[in-house]
Amino acid sequence: MNFDEPVQGHLHWDDNEYSFGKKEAVKTIAILSAVTVIEVGIAISYDAFSTDGGKYKWAISLLMAIFSVVKVVFIMGTFMHLKHEKKGFILSCLLPFLFLIWAIIAFTFEGSSWEMMRGWLNAF
Repeated sequence: MNFDEPVQGHLHWDDNEYSFGKKEAVKTIAILSAVTVIEVGIAISYDAFSTDGGKYKWAISLLMAIFSVVKVVFIMGTFMHLKHEKKGFILSCLLPFLFLIWAIIAFTFEGSSWEMMRGWLNAF
């Protein structure tokens, strides 16, 4: 190893590759910003203008979850460079994420079940 020479890193990119990567990053940042602004706008406007008494809160929660997954896909694809990887590696990164989503949903339902059973037991 020659420590006198600087590390090249991404300096081997030509101008076309650099401009493509830059355009892709700027596009992703714009999409993430737009989705975040929409999320915040929906959350603020729902609380401010809601006259239904929380009747459609489940729809807003579902929409927010979908927006969050969209943001995760763009972040993992662009900034974690998964978009340009092989399918097996992408799956090995995404399957633990999907397991985490499943666990959140499962434990939410399990907690609701325990709360209901606790109410039944307190009745006696």
